[in-house]
Amino acid sequence: MKFTTLVETIKRAVNSAEKITGKNLTLPILGNILLKTNKNKLHLSSTDLEIGIELIITGKIEKEGKFVVPAKTFSNFLNNLSEEKITIEEKNDVLAVKSGKYDTTFQGFNPEEFPIIPEVKTEKYLEIEKLDFEESLEQVIPSVGYTSPKAELNGVLFKLETSGGQKILKLVGTDSFRLAEKTIPSSKIKTNIKDDLEIIIPLRTAQEVLRLIQEKTEDEGSVIKITPEPNQVEFSFSDMRLVSRLINAEYPKYSSIIPNSFENQIVINKKELIEAVKIIGLFSGKVNDIKFNFNPSKKEITLEAQDPSLGKSQTIISPKEISGNSIEINFNHRFLLDGLNSIKEDNIFLGLNKESNPGLLKGDSNDSFSYILMPIKL
Repeated sequence: MKFTTLVETIKRAVNSAEKITGKNLTLPILGNILLKTNKNKLHLSSTDLEIGIELIITGKIEKEGKFVVPAKTFSNFLNNLSEEKITIEEKNDVLAVKSGKYDTTFQGFNPEEFPIIPEVKTEKYLEIEKLDFEESLEQVIPSVGYTSPKAELNGVLFKLETSGGQKILKLVGTDSFRLAEKTIPSSKIKTNIKDDLEIIIPLRTAQEVLRLIQEKTEDEGSVIKITPEPNQVEFSFSDMRLVSRLINAEYPKYSSIIPNSFENQIVINKKELIEAVKIIGLFSGKVNDIKFNFNPSKKEITLEAQDPSLGKSQTIISPKEISGNSIEINFNHRFLLDGLNSIKEDNIFLGLNKESNPGLLKGDSNDSFSYILMPIKL
């Protein structure tokens, strides 16, 4: 194998592949990246057996071949290079790398022992514009459980369903204390899947896909293609594909907890509310609780928090709109901030019922994203 390309080009690909590598004492080859040439392109593959990734870069091939190189060492080497071009050549079972004044060799594994990145064979697909999918993942991921004993809560639900005779896609995340639901309308998706579909994507997979999308800033108009199978799913766009196992579990029937009518309705400036929650939250107790007192007759909201070891803070803000009855309710301020930061609009709608019922946050003029937050019972 002999391949020449730009240092920046291979650096970006290796850095992405290195993040997928596994640390496994019984399978040390998982800590490596497979380099394989094919028709003036270099394919880079890595896997931890749960997620696999293949990235493609262009260059000049003088000899076809393949080699397995240590991911971390190779990545660190490239990140410290200031040269413009790099030539990679397999010589006598080592990888000889020449870039400017540097001549370096890497020891590696037998490429025949490297795990195969599965090929997704189904013809079913779902396509979404990159920017729409990026925004959707950003809004939902913060609500996903990280270490829940319930496997289904450690992933993002992708729910393709029929509404008004057309397909829509819902992305859902929850840790049982809050729930985020994002709806992507039919106008922003393309699919040949006729039946309704539910799959649960592991949280780490969703995070890696989001990171890869964000790194591809030059591909503003590109489309993300999602190809689901019974036990795995493939995400592909631009010059990469990522294959992941699915979480084999049934997602909670969450729709019944989403309120559709409210005794109290509030519209408030997002920036003002975020500032108040951040400041008052500095004095919250062990459960990160902030007390909200909604007073429609005075058209004001009082936020208060206190901790014996820290002190006490209180503020009053005036919403743009407020209706209903007086109500006092406690929320986890960290969870509340996650919801507020996930909403893109300048003004927030907050719907409340009883002190023990969940509240709903969404943009005042946009129903595509909803954030459900359970109150804290003190």
